[in-house]
Amino acid sequence: MKRMSVLCLVCLVATVASADDEVHPFISSKFSIQAGAFFPSKNFDIRVDGTLTGENEQIDFDESLGLGDSDSVFELEFKWRFGEKWSTRLQYFGSDQNGKAVLEEDIHWGDETILAGSSVTAGTDFDLTRVFVGRSFDSSEKVDYGAGFGVHFLEFGAFIKEDLITTFGEKSSASVSGPLPNIGAWYYYSPSPKWFVGGRIDWLRASVGKYDGGITNFAIGINYQMFQNIGIGVKYQLFRLGVDVDDDDWHGRAVLNYDGAFVYLSANW
Repeated sequence: MKRMSVLCLVCLVATVASADDEVHPFISSKFSIQAGAFFPSKNFDIRVDGTLTGENEQIDFDESLGLGDSDSVFELEFKWRFGEKWSTRLQYFGSDQNGKAVLEEDIHWGDETILAGSSVTAGTDFDLTRVFVGRSFDSSEKVDYGAGFGVHFLEFGAFIKEDLITTFGEKSSASVSGPLPNIGAWYYYSPSPKWFVGGRIDWLRASVGKYDGGITNFAIGINYQMFQNIGIGVKYQLFRLGVDVDDDDWHGRAVLNYDGAFVYLSANW
């Protein structure tokens, strides 16, 4: 009887170990982290309305002001599975660019007009911190899918400075920061212990505080587990924000678009 109990225990442990070995660690691990470089093509358009001129035209900072339409930034994603069905995720990336240009046409920024032919220095900055809590509804050891809600903490802005002594180096800037909630869902599949594929999407279109507009945050990709706790992956990622801004320091509109490849190393434990 004692030998039979020991044999049953051994078989149970072997079964559990075998089941764990058949699943990529991103599905089975309590903690996982991804850190690497995000290589997006970007579009950064801003409109700053004036108290005298009213609604102005949007300014394409990437093309009109010499900032370029590509960038490379550090990105970090973290996942914590707590409880049997619940998880929380954290994502962060930021971008900060400066450039110089000679204007080909007049631009209107608030109540100011900078004339064509002027030499200007311009810059943009953007920081995204995403916190998401979700519940899993998976029905298979190799599949993890679910839905939840989260908050994007956004901080973004831009400045323009005319490079003439007569302007006394005056810099005109507009910036805003604050939270923007969203709903989201994900689907992950592990075809083998080494491979993992899947994607997620966050979305919202509403009027929330100083923002009136929409946000989309989407990613899809694959991961290969090289060693027991280390992997490598790549995913296509899209972040899009289009909002009217109503803040004490800025009335206008912002359209931000970042999309491209995120190449990363992963760790799990």
